[in-house]
Amino acid sequence: MADIKGQIMTLPDVAEALMVSEKTVVRMLQDGSIPGFKVSNQWRFHREDLKEWLEQKRKGTTRRHGTLLSSEADEVPLSRLTDESLIVTGIRPGSAEQILNALAAPLAEQGIIRSKHKFVDSLLQREQMMSTGIGGGAAIPHIRHPEELPAARPALVIGTCPEGIDWKAIDDRPVKLFLLPVSADEVSHLRLLSLIRKVLLDEELSSRLIQAAAPHELISLLLKYEVQQHSLQ
Repeated sequence: MADIKGQIMTLPDVAEALMVSEKTVVRMLQDGSIPGFKVSNQWRFHREDLKEWLEQKRKGTTRRHGTLLSSEADEVPLSRLTDESLIVTGIRPGSAEQILNALAAPLAEQGIIRSKHKFVDSLLQREQMMSTGIGGGAAIPHIRHPEELPAARPALVIGTCPEGIDWKAIDDRPVKLFLLPVSADEVSHLRLLSLIRKVLLDEELSSRLIQAAAPHELISLLLKYEVQQHSLQ
């Protein structure tokens, strides 16, 4: 996951980029106004998340909402945002539209999204801008503006494609693991993206998720990872 790690910023990096003190950045993290996550009790930031956050700030669309991810997102386990009905294993290689349709299907079936067609179309538009393949065989397909197609609740679809598919990832490796987050607002959206990227820093977990043959196996792997992370805090 070297490519992912290369996009991670530290607290001093962000403070310098925003031209504010580190204490100010910490306050922003504490009140949920900037996306970040903790690794070994140290704050870390993903460049792509900060780019999207800054874009939303310029547009004036970032608002707080009373959702599960509105604050302290780094403490929310992914296992609370997914279940066996939202896990799609053994996806066959195909076009981007076919893959995204397969990932969006359980969201539509569960009533989490209203229009599968509009949702997939928004996902495709995001991919056309820049691939969501973050390297290491993983991709995080997502829509740019969740408030335009708000989900009924925050959720995460996990999909595996053991054969791999060309997703134009930043490291040119075939993508075998897809994590598709949905939410109702920009704050939750950016926080969920940060949380997913934190999990994907664990190369061993990513590899095991790809190899899992059944939904319950993926859930079990996530739960074991979360228990281990909690014990380290």
